[in-house]
Amino acid sequence: MKVDFRWPQFAIIALALLFIPVCLTQAQTATPTPTSPSIADPVVTQISSSTGESFAGDMSGNGRFVVIESTGNIATSNPRNADGNREIFLFDYAQRQIYQITDTRSALKLPGATPTPTPTPTPTPSPSPSPSPTPNPGPDPNTIDVEVSNNRPMLSNDGRYIVFTSNAPTPASFDGNTDANRAALKADGNQEIFLYLIPAVANADLASGASVPAVDLAAGTFTRVTNTPASRLPQPGTATLSPFVADDNRFPSINDDGSIVAFTSTRNLPGGTNTEAIPNPEVFVFNRITSAFAQLTNTQGTFVFNENPSVSGDGLTIAFISNANIPDTGSATGNNADGNGEVYLVNFNGAAATRIRQVTRTTTDNASVSVNILSPGRRLSRNGQLLAFESAADLSGNGAIQTTSTSFIYNIAANTFTAVGPRATSGGDVLRFPTFTGDNSTIVFASALNFRADGSAPTTAAEGLNPNSRVQIFSALVSAPNTFTRLTDTPAPNVSFAALQPFASNTRGRMAFSIARTEFGGGNSDNLTETFYLRVPDRTSEASANAVSYFTGASLRPVTGPSPTAPAVAGLAPGMLGVARATAVALAPSNASATSATETRRPPLPVELNGVTVSINNAAAGLYFVSQNEIRFVVPIGLAATTGTNTYPVVINNNGAVIRSTITILPAQPDIFTRDGATNRALVFNATSGTMMIEPFTVTTSVATTSGTQTVPTVLQIVLTGVRNVQASQVTVRIKETDITGTAIKLVAPTDTPGFDQINVELPASLAGAGDSTVIVTVTISGQTFTSRPADSAPRIQINP
Repeated sequence: MKVDFRWPQFAIIALALLFIPVCLTQAQTATPTPTSPSIADPVVTQISSSTGESFAGDMSGNGRFVVIESTGNIATSNPRNADGNREIFLFDYAQRQIYQITDTRSALKLPGATPTPTPTPTPTPSPSPSPSPTPNPGPDPNTIDVEVSNNRPMLSNDGRYIVFTSNAPTPASFDGNTDANRAALKADGNQEIFLYLIPAVANADLASGASVPAVDLAAGTFTRVTNTPASRLPQPGTATLSPFVADDNRFPSINDDGSIVAFTSTRNLPGGTNTEAIPNPEVFVFNRITSAFAQLTNTQGTFVFNENPSVSGDGLTIAFISNANIPDTGSATGNNADGNGEVYLVNFNGAAATRIRQVTRTTTDNASVSVNILSPGRRLSRNGQLLAFESAADLSGNGAIQTTSTSFIYNIAANTFTAVGPRATSGGDVLRFPTFTGDNSTIVFASALNFRADGSAPTTAAEGLNPNSRVQIFSALVSAPNTFTRLTDTPAPNVSFAALQPFASNTRGRMAFSIARTEFGGGNSDNLTETFYLRVPDRTSEASANAVSYFTGASLRPVTGPSPTAPAVAGLAPGMLGVARATAVALAPSNASATSATETRRPPLPVELNGVTVSINNAAAGLYFVSQNEIRFVVPIGLAATTGTNTYPVVINNNGAVIRSTITILPAQPDIFTRDGATNRALVFNATSGTMMIEPFTVTTSVATTSGTQTVPTVLQIVLTGVRNVQASQVTVRIKETDITGTAIKLVAPTDTPGFDQINVELPASLAGAGDSTVIVTVTISGQTFTSRPADSAPRIQINP
């Protein structure tokens, strides 16, 4: 029988195989450790995966969109960043797609060209209290004539606008290597402010995991906001120096509906007064409705900065940090004669500033150290009533400067400061990037400190929320700012320091963040900076432990933990299809199935389905199917194998009802699919000629070549699960009583369908006429062997003479 068989059709067959009815067999799991009410059950999904660096920039209020700045070729829809330029991308959680929004190319040096030196004027001073991100890897700097990049994206809360900076005149499509474009870049090349209008999408229930109408989010429109000459012309890269372009318009912030954009600029914009010989960076506002600019600050002197504006939801309150001596409205003199970086607030009426006032009033003996840190990003609450920032001053006490910083909430109406979280007793802490959820109820921040839920220091490490002192995301209600919940459980990074900045939706239940050198289980094997989606489901109840049994996904072998008795296995493997079953508790409110499953999406499967999530060691599992008694899922591909009797916690959250268990993760656990549930025929194809044919097989196959028909050894493709990342040298395929190894194992690889792998094996001549034959796959890793079903139950194929 010959079947015309291609991978898109295979995906349909694979999905159908998942729902063959089978009998329920009881398996055992170890007792899990209950979670403290002050420690959430995070469900972490890795969004990006590439050889570049990917930084989250913001999240829409409903948690559907995440905007990303990346040098990677991370788009799942029309990827086109193979050159590694820094581009803007948009992740849609509902469509499970990443769209490349900008498409630009730096001007590369022409062969044999010698760059003409450009005089370097004194640059505009622009000290900042927060460091720039680590430069992203990309093309060799020595090959770049003029660098083109797209930077610092931020989303409007309604998910309709992205604001960002770019030095490409047309970020939708720009190639700096044409003669005209190269000349234009060399004559200016300044970073400008742009707005991108995201195509409208229908509302979606993100927790349902249901498919939504396809919308090409890269088909929106761009609006150029600024058009200014550069303070300094571009400089090409060298073997020792990165290329330079002026960053005169920077750190844009946007309000709820994208009508107001605040930013810093060293240029004199229309209606402005920034006309000094070396203009200071000043805070400007662009009103999209009127297309008018307003200059909010007008400072004099050298080494003065006004940076990092943050806008409220209505756009009428703006915070920024400045070392200028800016008088409060109505006052003749300012209160910052020492030039310390202080936080300021501006009231804005849509056209001009109506009031400006200094929020912090601190002093320092060291002018090179900033007492107050207002990082770029969202620091104002949407309602404009609260401001979050960091300070080394005791702002809620006597104002004295401390040796370390902490976060503060400033209540604008009450003019009061509330410290949030403890200070480090020694050695400091990471930048905390405090921000508010869009509903104004919760402050969220990062910290590597270990403290109790009430913020006090623990007597022993185990008493704290962060005993391993890794950078985590914490939250606290604004109404109870020193009662904390840890929202993440960050694995040990592969460096001593890993920064993390949270970006919140309207609630703490959905966030985005980026972190480097850390494997959450999503497959960050190269340890570069990737972008992650954090889901923190509500908890309304807890089921009894061990209410769930686990099985392999292809043949439903019970998973019983260490020292299993056949046909049971010890555990599941990364990237493997698995099944969870329960009879005493409901795993889902009703039946629901994923309508798409493909490795070309991110994530490949929905990680929420009918309000259900499954996490293994906090890594999100992709979901094929959920029902009251069964869940079919894919084990996160980046989980490391457990050792000895160690297990990982598994948390199933059914719309708030939590079911806890544990599971062993093995390096591999081969499990062969069958074509039906009755006859036990292995899902194996003759893949010799590229046209997939099912049994019966012969040991040779005739294939058409340019020189005519040739008879070659048959290559069978075995479809199985549980061998993700296994090497061909680690595989033995036993057909009947013949072991096939070495070069006859032609391929071990994942398919485009999550949870489904393939092994291609060349049949030896000795199997001619073997007849009805068992197929067994064994994987040997570090002296351990992992085997598919034994001979008495192994699936079978027919090999004719």
